[in-house]
Amino acid sequence: MIVRELPDGSALVIAQEDHADVAAQFAAHWGNDRFAALTPFKPAVFGTIYHDSGHREMEADLPIDVERGLPYGIGGTPPELRKRDADSNNARWIQNRDPYASLLVSVHHAGLRKRRYGTVRRRSNAARAAANDGQPLGMDAAFEDLEDWQRQSAEQLGLNDPKARADFWHNYQMLQVFDLLSLYLCWDGYDGDRLVEDTVERVPVAAGSDELTEIKLEPTGPRSVRMSPYPLDVAPMSIATMARPITPRQDASELEGQEAYYRAPRTPLVWEFAD
Repeated sequence: MIVRELPDGSALVIAQEDHADVAAQFAAHWGNDRFAALTPFKPAVFGTIYHDSGHREMEADLPIDVERGLPYGIGGTPPELRKRDADSNNARWIQNRDPYASLLVSVHHAGLRKRRYGTVRRRSNAARAAANDGQPLGMDAAFEDLEDWQRQSAEQLGLNDPKARADFWHNYQMLQVFDLLSLYLCWDGYDGDRLVEDTVERVPVAAGSDELTEIKLEPTGPRSVRMSPYPLDVAPMSIATMARPITPRQDASELEGQEAYYRAPRTPLVWEFAD
């Protein structure tokens, strides 16, 4: 779960698949005169939609942090409650529908443990990313990390060809952009309940190009953001998801915490992006 605690003591809880859908909204509308659209479009968007569906295995159990009275959030789940095979199983599920998307998702999750292989990052997270310096980074390191079935899939997709591999690497980097933009909105882009300025660094401009740029995120209202340079094909562009507002009870049992989550109203969150 994504759990964003608010200044009044309540929290907004967003399922990982809803966070992924926010990322997919960016993916579907990425590209204009300045930035290239995704190619191949459907596999890249499909992978973005389902890149965090492995979390469903744990969210279905809905483990509750009884000390906080909330579902466990990103980074806070005890190791014994994690579903170690969930991401791999999700990649296999995707593979049955789209092998290219499956490989993107596999590399994405491997890269989360290695600061996204030294690619895209948010400036506010740069210090945290630098703490993992010393790990092998870059495209070659990512392909070295593939499991045997993933290597076979890469070969069948023709990714032994340097150009095809470079195009795939571009799409991997773009998935990082969409993931970070979604996390900015859903989770860690706030000071209290107010969005803050940030910058997405090392953003690829087009496949086959070494050009990288920065995209500045400048809030212009409670739920409006100016992006510069603007990368989307619609302006302004609305991005939306559903959240559950929860007022935690620290003395509640796990069962009571689960019941509070299931009974919580669904609240739409809508952000507008403009150039």
